[in-house]
Amino acid sequence: MRQIELLAPAGSFEALKAALQNGADAVYLGGTEFSARAYASNFDRDTLQEAVEYAHIRGMKVYITINILMKDHEIQGLLEYVNFLYNIDVDAVIVQDLGVMMLIREAFPDLELHCSTQMTLHNTKGVESLKKMGVKRVVLARELSLNEINEIHKKTGMELEAFVHGALCVAYSGQCLMSSFIGGRSGNRGRCAQPCRKPYQLVSSKGDLNNIDEEYHLSMRDLNTFEEIGKLIESGVTSFKIEGRMKKPQYVASIVRSYRQGIDHYLKKGKILKDEGLQKEMAQMFNRKFTKGYIFESPRSEIVNTEKPNNSGIYLGKVLQYQAKTKRLHIKLKSSLSVGDGIEVWQGIGSNEGGVVTAIYVNQKPVPKATTGQSVEIELKGKIQAGADVYKTLDVEMMDELERTYAHQAENKKVLVYGEIKINLGKPMELSLWDGANHHVYSKTDFIVEKAQRVALTEERVIENLSKLGNTPYSLEELKVEIDDGVAVPISVINGLRRDAIDQLTELRKNHYQRNEKEILPQPSTLSYVALGKKSNDHPSPRITAKVDRVDLLKVVLEEDIDGIYYGDFNTLSEASSLCREKGIPCYFRSPSIMKDQDYNRVAEEIKGIDLQGVLAGDLGMINYTKNNLTVPVMVDYSLNTMNSYTFHYLDQLQVQGGILSPELDFKNIKELKINPQLQVEAVVYGKMSVMTIEYCPLQQQKECNHQCDDCRTIPYHYRWGLKDQKQMTFPFGKDCWGRTILLNSQALYMLDKLPEFQSNNIFNYRLEFTDEKPQDIKATINHCHQQMKRLQKGQKPLEVEELQHLVQEGFTRGHYFRGVE
Repeated sequence: MRQIELLAPAGSFEALKAALQNGADAVYLGGTEFSARAYASNFDRDTLQEAVEYAHIRGMKVYITINILMKDHEIQGLLEYVNFLYNIDVDAVIVQDLGVMMLIREAFPDLELHCSTQMTLHNTKGVESLKKMGVKRVVLARELSLNEINEIHKKTGMELEAFVHGALCVAYSGQCLMSSFIGGRSGNRGRCAQPCRKPYQLVSSKGDLNNIDEEYHLSMRDLNTFEEIGKLIESGVTSFKIEGRMKKPQYVASIVRSYRQGIDHYLKKGKILKDEGLQKEMAQMFNRKFTKGYIFESPRSEIVNTEKPNNSGIYLGKVLQYQAKTKRLHIKLKSSLSVGDGIEVWQGIGSNEGGVVTAIYVNQKPVPKATTGQSVEIELKGKIQAGADVYKTLDVEMMDELERTYAHQAENKKVLVYGEIKINLGKPMELSLWDGANHHVYSKTDFIVEKAQRVALTEERVIENLSKLGNTPYSLEELKVEIDDGVAVPISVINGLRRDAIDQLTELRKNHYQRNEKEILPQPSTLSYVALGKKSNDHPSPRITAKVDRVDLLKVVLEEDIDGIYYGDFNTLSEASSLCREKGIPCYFRSPSIMKDQDYNRVAEEIKGIDLQGVLAGDLGMINYTKNNLTVPVMVDYSLNTMNSYTFHYLDQLQVQGGILSPELDFKNIKELKINPQLQVEAVVYGKMSVMTIEYCPLQQQKECNHQCDDCRTIPYHYRWGLKDQKQMTFPFGKDCWGRTILLNSQALYMLDKLPEFQSNNIFNYRLEFTDEKPQDIKATINHCHQQMKRLQKGQKPLEVEELQHLVQEGFTRGHYFRGVE
């Protein structure tokens, strides 16, 4: 049977203790620097070192998250931070940024690297690329099925980590820009504002969806794979990952101990642990309703919870009556309830009432607790309606019991130690101890063993005293005793010998890897290129490229003066290529950011007969696929999160033609980028940009969907629907040609009057993205772009945006070019 790692979240030191004491094999946590959970408690450097020592002493691994995108000015600080992590003996670091991955591999070749789910790893080719870079483990996208995970494992042999419990993102991680565009809080920088947990109204561009209430169309249920532990163990998954760095320690304790029991039961007996109590406890701790998720191919209608975006708790029953005068609700309990518990009355979006139970009455008499089946009255203020559902969101007794599992120096997880002691007359007493990790210690006394005057020391007494490890993390499993007859040693000497040996063993276990500190702080690789913002005498002619995904819109674009096309609809790629060839315009296949193995199989069968001039790679795997199978150049899309010079340097080593700047870069940071001048650097200057790629479709919860997804795929890239938020901003969505949902930003990016800022930073390649525009608006936008470039060449003032009426009517955004992201 393969070794299975149970990996737990630790947003605080208490959560780390809760994880370890309840059976976790490893924890992942973030420091106060460079972490993707910026709003968790996190660990400062002193606490980080203490946490690593605490875990290593007890045989648990610690992985540190550095899973955010980096800006150039942060790189030196990052390497100094990784140097600190290296020196305090962390087991591995988890990264998202390709440039950061390359730098850490160069500076710390013996430090284990894991690639975060934020890297959107979802196919064999992408994983193979990282394996060649020396990555030890990848955290796969949560949208993969178990069969797809197994295939990746078989083909790559890579250690694979998969989420088994907790919150899910509705969009592919690392590909979500919604929080970033709405409020400047980037999920790629650890500051997601969770717009997916907000209510939206489903709308249609045809105006044929009426009177549809707001619902939580983007709020995923919580993952729970407890009933499928056996399939997970038999799969290619190495590490079972629990989500929850923002959760309380009691939550960590509960979920870890439940999965620990489930895993151990299956490994011992070969069958799933059936325990309704554990399932109820996990639901009570936190749930948004449970799903088995994409990993076990749950029906798409069971993936989201449109009713409620936060904890659902345990169902208590319906409000039978509410007395406004006494502020009491009457209910017949479906589950037990105690004073101090938390409850919530569900009455629809914006009208739920909740709070802590301060009093319970049975037959008008106050009681501290009521059991299932009892009719009770509960004091609760608010506007409460009869018939509303009531849920228990907090069980105070359960929380207290869970806290006891890790509080007050609890030591539930013991490290087994083995020993040999020699007690020979006229010699010092000698003790050797060792553990299962090949740590050996030796200690001897100054005291010389004497002949007994009255009572001789026995083997049983020696074992008894050396076994008194008390509230330490150790347990004496076996001790070999060599003792002469009729000798005596004071018990205090035996105890002192034991303490000294244990202290030595603890010091060894603290620093498991025994790494040698680097005498010189690692420096970033020296990039000899001039920063983009430095003046240059070389001013090439500006180029305009267009991203377009429909043949009808492509024909409109080709009527205008354009220098290149990125075309995404694979169904009509051959026709699009022919149309471009007739016009003498290069056509690049725009591969999506999500390309599963079966999608690559389709491409391999059909693309060789298409006359392409290049590929715009949307994911890491497509770069190597193109290089190995197609004789065309590769451009890299911004979906690979091209945020810093070192990511571009990594891509340069892959011999790509160029790349699109991350839309989360601002001019201040663009100016500092050092990029090989041979690389073609491009910026998006217009368009409604994709903010989410989703496997689930919001229409599936409405009568508007006929649940025949192939029909949607036959008309891809028609953004006929939208999600309207509470600020009355509509985010269009539609299907791509692979059947996935693409959600667009509510407003188009417009930077055509700011071309001087781009040219001052030596950016002369401009991308226009066309999605749901009308033909006349596409023509107007391309012509407007050319006019702006001509005016710039003549030194004239740029045209105002009023030239484009569709933008004036619908509004526009400057993206992050001026404001940047946190």
